[in-house]
Amino acid sequence: MKALPPETVRLLCSSQVITSVLNVAKELVENALDAGSSSLEVKLENYGLDRIEVRDNGSGIKATDVPVMAVNHYTSKISCHEDLERLETYGFRGEALASICAISEVVITTKTADDDFSIQYSVDHNGQIVSQKPSHLGEGTTVCAANLFKNLPVRRQYYSNTKKCKEELKRVQNLLMAYAVVKPELRITLSHNKAVVWQKSRVSDHRTALMAVLGAASVANMLPVQHHQEQPEIGIDGFLPKPGSDFNSTSSSTPEKTFIFVNSRPVHHKEILKLIKQYYTTAQSNKESVNRRYPFLMMNITIPASTVDVNLTPDKTEVMLQNKEGVLLAVETMLISLYGYSIDNDNLKTGGNRPGVSSVNAPEHTNVVPTPTTDISLDDPELLEISPTNADKQDCELSLSNTANTSSSSISEDWVINRSSSDFDSINSSLPADDVVMNSTADLNCNSPKASKSDSGPGQESEVSAESWSTGKAFSNQVTGECLEPVKLHVPKAHEDLGGTQPTSTRSGPSKRPSNVIMEKMAKLTAYELISNRSVRQPSSAFSLFEQDTRSQVLQENPRASPQDVTTAVKERWESLGEEDSKKYETKAEKSLNAYNLQRKRAAEGGGQCGEAKKQMSAESSLNKAQGVKRKAPLTNQQGLDKLFSSQPSSKRSPAKPSKPLPFSIATLKQSLNLLSYQNSSSAQGLRLVNRLASHGAWVVLCGRKLMLLNPFRVEEALLFKRLLENNILPTVRLQTPVQLTDGVLGGPENMDVLLNMEKDSACFNGDIYFTDPRLVANGFEIKMIPGSSSSERHVEVTGMADCMPFFGIGDLREILQAIKVRDAKTVEQCRPLKVSNYLESEAVRLARQLPLNLTRGDVTNTLCRMKQELEEESQVCIHRRPFFHDLVTVPETEQDAQQIMSNSC
Repeated sequence: MKALPPETVRLLCSSQVITSVLNVAKELVENALDAGSSSLEVKLENYGLDRIEVRDNGSGIKATDVPVMAVNHYTSKISCHEDLERLETYGFRGEALASICAISEVVITTKTADDDFSIQYSVDHNGQIVSQKPSHLGEGTTVCAANLFKNLPVRRQYYSNTKKCKEELKRVQNLLMAYAVVKPELRITLSHNKAVVWQKSRVSDHRTALMAVLGAASVANMLPVQHHQEQPEIGIDGFLPKPGSDFNSTSSSTPEKTFIFVNSRPVHHKEILKLIKQYYTTAQSNKESVNRRYPFLMMNITIPASTVDVNLTPDKTEVMLQNKEGVLLAVETMLISLYGYSIDNDNLKTGGNRPGVSSVNAPEHTNVVPTPTTDISLDDPELLEISPTNADKQDCELSLSNTANTSSSSISEDWVINRSSSDFDSINSSLPADDVVMNSTADLNCNSPKASKSDSGPGQESEVSAESWSTGKAFSNQVTGECLEPVKLHVPKAHEDLGGTQPTSTRSGPSKRPSNVIMEKMAKLTAYELISNRSVRQPSSAFSLFEQDTRSQVLQENPRASPQDVTTAVKERWESLGEEDSKKYETKAEKSLNAYNLQRKRAAEGGGQCGEAKKQMSAESSLNKAQGVKRKAPLTNQQGLDKLFSSQPSSKRSPAKPSKPLPFSIATLKQSLNLLSYQNSSSAQGLRLVNRLASHGAWVVLCGRKLMLLNPFRVEEALLFKRLLENNILPTVRLQTPVQLTDGVLGGPENMDVLLNMEKDSACFNGDIYFTDPRLVANGFEIKMIPGSSSSERHVEVTGMADCMPFFGIGDLREILQAIKVRDAKTVEQCRPLKVSNYLESEAVRLARQLPLNLTRGDVTNTLCRMKQELEEESQVCIHRRPFFHDLVTVPETEQDAQQIMSNSC
């Protein structure tokens, strides 16, 4: 035999401590918590394989501890094994950083309150510091582990599967959620590849922390629980699901959200989890569906540190309890106080998991006095094995008495039942659960004799024949004489028999199918269809219209119904619907289909017009090509304009072309410009059109002594958008179900007052009053008021709404009312919601693109005049914030200026 090299020993030991990305994150997070940090940032790259960084704001590492901070078995948390009995930290072995250094590249940055600045240390695989340099980070410690498992290729190959990498990231998130629940004051941020995956801010209590992890809907169905006793010293605090709550919102198929802590340490304890599942399943009405689900809960068990051993596994997630029976009894007592009592046949058979303690428990302050007439027979023959063995002991005494110095409170009365052994096959099967108190500390003791088997010996057993075994008559109850059935067969009912024949429905409604089986994909994936850049609402079938009307009624009748139950109830009502009602919904479906076809036709016609415009553009472009004009890019190609007006370096300029000298003089140019100025003295803003740049559709204009290039299409976009903001009225579609407006819906009574003060029409013959204020009508809202004798009897509702924009609704109405209340908006333009403004911008761009490519001089002059009248001088940009004009050159004053410009250009 030979001793292994120290490096091999270190690698082998480290690979047992650090087995996954989760282990690295857990060790670093626990070190940060032990340092007293209140903020944690966990950053992963490539699911943690390339980089894991954990940053905290704790106390930092002292300068005297830095040389050995990553050396194996060096720690500041304990000094000897006796300190384990007073352990208050998560870590204590001094193996985490040393193990991480052995399988990755580690860089540690730390700063204490006494240090002037932080220092970054690079650590080798032996835990020794190889380099250091100052850093900009603040107080706390940042540990970065790169290239994880680089010297363990098989383990790194394990994460080559993307599915496994995503599962590992989910485990890291669940770990951080556990610490977030048990430490509400902790701020946590988890990011992957520089994208935030999950984060939690600092909160004040455990309930708010649970809301950040589970959601408000799940926490609303949970109750706070407490249990405290002195001997043995056990305390339990947490939150558990309410009895009878919806299991879809309070449980899941995996135990990821079942948070169990021992002294604030997240652990996996199978016996406690099994006990919780047992009582949670008992409290649910649908036990078959809940049987394999794990409830959402948070349970922190506080016991003396000397009675728990956390040094069982490298990840410290499994613990050994010295007084396990007492802890299980305390947990069970608390569960009974919340969910009530249920008989477990296994516990009755074996006398329970805890010696001398029956599985029968009662909640605190619950006074129970059973009478001899209360009999519920137990058909299970195993109950016969609990009868006493000695003939002289004919009575079984079950007492519930006050426990001395064991809990903070006790039962007010004693429960004594004296029953003979012949009557022991009858027992009270349930306890009253009306007066349940959360703080339950009562214990229940059974002083009954030990159970034993029947007195019949092996020789008295009769031989079992194959025929009696096959017919189910091999064994019988010794008291009743009935045959024992080892398996209970659940025969499905007639309407649940999937294999049987079902009566076919004469209507077009959905056939009966099991609600938990997905037979086919939904045909209607979205509520809108995009046709020629216009959203068109999908047609509704007769059943979908009936479902919209009926679903709310089903929920009002049974608020606790699950989505599957609601769907089943709606289908049953549809199948039992009368012919007249069925025809009514079929007529509505036909109208919906006709409206859809009409909108589709309109959208197609709009697309046809766009197609004709494109054909015209292509025809004109072919004409330009025939005339020898080269078009490098379309008119709206901004890249072409930017390329034209941008200054290129001399190295990228095209080679000089042959030129021909022309006679030129400044005097002649001045004379021509003066003549042009006289002819266009009435032009807008002093702009004078010079000529059209045929290659790009732009125009050269003169403003004073500056030559500029004008893009008329940008001016038309801005003018069209302004005109649409002022005058466009969105088409309104009548709602099938009006939306009632209240103070809460509108965001407060102030908004309701603003709405009631807006312009209204005179009352109709039925007394209804419609709002005619242009600020509402132009934005696509049709609102009706039904007056009453008082303000409480007055009803205001939205009867129509624009459907040209997706997700347009009451939120946009609140935006209009806010603009009137805050900014005192008087015009329609000032009251446009953001969605309407964006929609009108797209419409302005679409209309501007339908303009002819070659605008005449008169058209451009008209555009400039309208720009002067309608647009402000400082708003010389289009919808996309691009300028109307591009400066070309300034006309020189003298001959010397002209020669200087020519020399510079050469």
